[in-house]
Amino acid sequence: MNAAVRVLAPLLGALLLGACASGPLPRGEPTSALPIGADTRLDLAVDSLALAAGESGYRLVKGNEDAFALRMRSASIAERSVDAQYYMWHDDLTGRLIAGELFDAAQRGVRVRVLLDDLYARGLDQSLANVDAHPNLEIRLFNPFRTRASVLGNTLELFATLGLKNRRMHNKLWIADSRLAVVGGRNIGDEYFGAHDELDFGDLGVLLVGAAAVAASQQFDEYWNSAAVVPLAAFAKASDATAAVAAAQAAFAAHRSAAAASEYVERLRKLHAEGEIGLQLHTLGRGRGVRMVSDDPAKAFGGDPPLRMLDEVRGLLGSAKREAVLISSYFVPMRKGADTLIGMQRRGVEVRVLTNSLAANDVAAVHGGYSKWRRPLLRAGVHIHELKPIRGASQEGPLGSSRASLHTKAMVVDGRLAYVGSFNMDPRSARINTEGGVVIDDPAFAAQVRAQYEQAIDPARSWRVALAAGQLRWHDVHDGQPRVFTGEPEADGSRLFTAWMFRLLPLDSQL
Repeated sequence: MNAAVRVLAPLLGALLLGACASGPLPRGEPTSALPIGADTRLDLAVDSLALAAGESGYRLVKGNEDAFALRMRSASIAERSVDAQYYMWHDDLTGRLIAGELFDAAQRGVRVRVLLDDLYARGLDQSLANVDAHPNLEIRLFNPFRTRASVLGNTLELFATLGLKNRRMHNKLWIADSRLAVVGGRNIGDEYFGAHDELDFGDLGVLLVGAAAVAASQQFDEYWNSAAVVPLAAFAKASDATAAVAAAQAAFAAHRSAAAASEYVERLRKLHAEGEIGLQLHTLGRGRGVRMVSDDPAKAFGGDPPLRMLDEVRGLLGSAKREAVLISSYFVPMRKGADTLIGMQRRGVEVRVLTNSLAANDVAAVHGGYSKWRRPLLRAGVHIHELKPIRGASQEGPLGSSRASLHTKAMVVDGRLAYVGSFNMDPRSARINTEGGVVIDDPAFAAQVRAQYEQAIDPARSWRVALAAGQLRWHDVHDGQPRVFTGEPEADGSRLFTAWMFRLLPLDSQL
């Protein structure tokens, strides 16, 4: 931050905070994951696997509809607790259905804890307050803004806090009865679950039971009880809790009734009948080589906290002997990252990268930050593929005119170690936002993740980027015929301009 901003920030802060309380925000009472039992349906299902001490069960969650069904089913059968931690939770078809399932769980006496990043939650205070009024359900916010409904106020607060409000919780975690966890890159919303008419995010998650689920609960507790988290009730609270709960219950029931006739729910019924979605615990792999990883929530306060996720990724890449496959929806390696990948390639490690094309990327600015590193990486021999914006590309079946966009964050090292989570290969994930995920040491699981890469780099689904006489070329196959593009394929003028502008601007550290 330059000197002018440092001088102006306190003045802006005085203007902003002078009219409101500027003392510490209230902290919630510390709570912890409920102890594992032996008599709930999830207890019995997991115990039937006869996992040894320290062992975990796991399976890759590929399909968006399967990811939705997992959350709905586990919430519907939970009998003790559900903990949910998300960067973004949309107020749409699937977002309301999942929220309604959590509300119903609270009605049954299940303790529900929901931790949301405040960036997208701050405009929903009043509607969230009705849900938060339930005695068995609590919502907390990560790194909340004091100004709740003003874009100008949020902007001033960003400056007044010297950019600390730019630090967001990007983690995604779902835990039922302290027995079953789902971790990965999906937020809660239609585009992440195959229900959006215009956009379909391809992503991966991992279903976990056993020791990894216990570790996931510990990870959740670290965030829930951190100094960066504030109860929603500090900003919005129902004046009549009984009336608020009744209103929320009626609203969820009406939404569920309306959604029952939707095309999306009908497709879910069909997939469930065919055995394509559900808990499917009998299909789990198992082993002790499973490690939950996450950033320190103190990353929200800046300073010099340990960068756990960055260190984890560096360690995985540094361990590669033969091959490293990187799948990242937003790929901005910067100089250090590019040098690392180039160095790996030079020492004999085949480096393969899959990211979004400009036409498929939902944030064209990120493409601008990435594009400046393509040539040096390609010159070093790094393999780069860019996903096409394929229409009707839902993994579980086409849905209207939805456009596929890569949202996966995964890595496979030497066909043995696999990471799946929320960490993009970009500066924001490395040093600004908090991230999480799971690392699994299992060649069979790693092969499943790598198979997703192989499927995506098919010439019908992605462009292979290469150099010809120093110039970028995009290669694919269309109607059985090879094609070569000399410019960013299928990208419209606005995307080209945005990417070009952010390629020039010195803003890479924020991408």
